[in-house]
Amino acid sequence: MKKTVGWGWILLLFLATGTCAQTRQQEADRSDIRIVSSFVAAGEPVPEDCGRQAHVFAESLVRYPRPNSWHWVLVCDEAGWERFLRLSGRWEGDPIYASTDLAGRATYLRGAKLLTYEDFGVELDNVMRHELAHIRLNSTDEAEAEALSRQGAEVNWDTKQTQNTGN
Repeated sequence: MKKTVGWGWILLLFLATGTCAQTRQQEADRSDIRIVSSFVAAGEPVPEDCGRQAHVFAESLVRYPRPNSWHWVLVCDEAGWERFLRLSGRWEGDPIYASTDLAGRATYLRGAKLLTYEDFGVELDNVMRHELAHIRLNSTDEAEAEALSRQGAEVNWDTKQTQNTGN
């Protein structure tokens, strides 16, 4: 019988301090990747699929400069993703891969689709650039984030240059 624990967070790994964007004060980076699974009790090993998802995600994430002290949350299973959508006020069937909470300094990713992204016709790098665009722009505007993410390699993804000019 599978154990089901609500949103027990399992810390998978910390991103290396030297590979993350540093602030002017050169503060220590406290970024992390967390794995959430609806079917794993706290302290139990993550399912094999979650481990593969984390590997695919980490390979994509290291291609881009990232903000300092950011939380990356990999929701491994569809039941967990549907719960996340419901708790964030969205329809459970929304065809999205990720969501960024700017105030909470966290990005949530739909792990189950990382291994089968063909379902929506979107590649993981496009999803990563889109979420990083939200962070770089400090904006929840989907059109702005999509426009910036489509510029791809032409964009300086270094989030150190991000400024909030809207407030």
